[in-house]
Amino acid sequence: MRIKSDTYNIIQLGIAFLFITFAFNSQGFIQQTIINEKNTAGVVSKHAGYISSSIIYGVFTVCNFFAAPIVEMLGPKVSMVISACFYALFECGFLFLNEPFLYISSALVGVAASLISTAQGKYMAMNSTKETATLHSGVFLGIAQTCITGGGIFLYFAFRNLKKDDIISDSTIRLVYGICIVVTVMGGIVLLLLRNSSTNLQSSTENNPHAARTMTFVQRMKSTYRLLMTKRMIFLAISFAYTGIGLSFWTGIYPTSISFTERLASNTKTILAFNAMAQGLGQMTAGFLFGIVHEITRRFGRTRIVFLGLAVHLISYVAIYLNFPSDAPLDKTEDEGVIKPPSPVIAVVCGYLLGFGDACWHTQICALLISMYNKRSAEAFSLYKLFQSLTTATSYLYATKFKMELHMLVLVVTGIFGFAGFLLGERLPITAEEEQYKADSTDDKDQHKIASVVEEEQ
Repeated sequence: MRIKSDTYNIIQLGIAFLFITFAFNSQGFIQQTIINEKNTAGVVSKHAGYISSSIIYGVFTVCNFFAAPIVEMLGPKVSMVISACFYALFECGFLFLNEPFLYISSALVGVAASLISTAQGKYMAMNSTKETATLHSGVFLGIAQTCITGGGIFLYFAFRNLKKDDIISDSTIRLVYGICIVVTVMGGIVLLLLRNSSTNLQSSTENNPHAARTMTFVQRMKSTYRLLMTKRMIFLAISFAYTGIGLSFWTGIYPTSISFTERLASNTKTILAFNAMAQGLGQMTAGFLFGIVHEITRRFGRTRIVFLGLAVHLISYVAIYLNFPSDAPLDKTEDEGVIKPPSPVIAVVCGYLLGFGDACWHTQICALLISMYNKRSAEAFSLYKLFQSLTTATSYLYATKFKMELHMLVLVVTGIFGFAGFLLGERLPITAEEEQYKADSTDDKDQHKIASVVEEEQ
């Protein structure tokens, strides 16, 4: 079967994102661990990794407001290539680790994250029609989501020979980050080779004169503010905030806790790698069931799927609390939790549950925003990313002080409130203004379906 040119473009885009996110996520799992060891040598402060992540998501929060006009000016391909360069520059910093460069490059990654996510959605819309939107979303998601599991396999082979008291040597750090840099550059090259496809945009403009009109920056800001002030969006913002807190935990704080819990295994770095594989499998499982197999979503409904995500998360939080010592997120420890000794199997299973639950939330939030705000999807998704990245940045800040039980308390409370917000947000009666948001042209619908796969992360 011959692959159409637009589908080929989406496959190429997915491969590029696979390379870039594979490298960034792989180093992210070990970033705080490496920094903690460098702190012993007096190179950087103890929790510089958490602060770095907070800067990334803080800048990402602010730059969400400015990304769209910049991408409009530069074009999606150039925007994504520049972003890839910023990611590679950040990874280069670990070859000669110092705190000022770490924080400056973290800010650049925040800029890159906002540009690349916006440009990705635009490029996918340029290469999709009503008939191919769902296919292209599934293809891109299927390719890009393998990055976490692939990163776990990479980390396992990188650290499988380490012993309990071994530190990660400078040569190993250079090897790991050198590979990450090369892979990121490869992703940038794949992006650079993307074909400029504007056929669908030209067609949509000819068939729909209104498609040619775009909002000014001020108009977009006013529209976003009006949407934020609606009752439904206020409730949904609570669930957006929870996904940000959860994101910081399962991508940064939990892997660090695994690495720091020395009673977990003689080589906790391999458990960290298995955790990454499990998280990726959890993401792919839920993404397939509730993002691609639409019959399941129609049968059970969005609220039940989000409740499943909450229930899975609550189970994992209880298991993590029992399995890990209190100070595991902060420093290397020989202490134990309630379960003695800590179980590596439970740790890896919890990783799977965290990834599965996160995908339950993400797929259903995106589906709700697409169906409810067709004509205002740019504003709706920007608010989603705004609250998510804001709470992610905040979580990394308090991670420098919080012990495990406080993390669990915050996650449980915000998770319950987040589900309540989603439940109320979905079940509110549709207003006349929202009815206008739902009534949309075919071309608009295509782009909003595409937006459901726009990530972070990063």
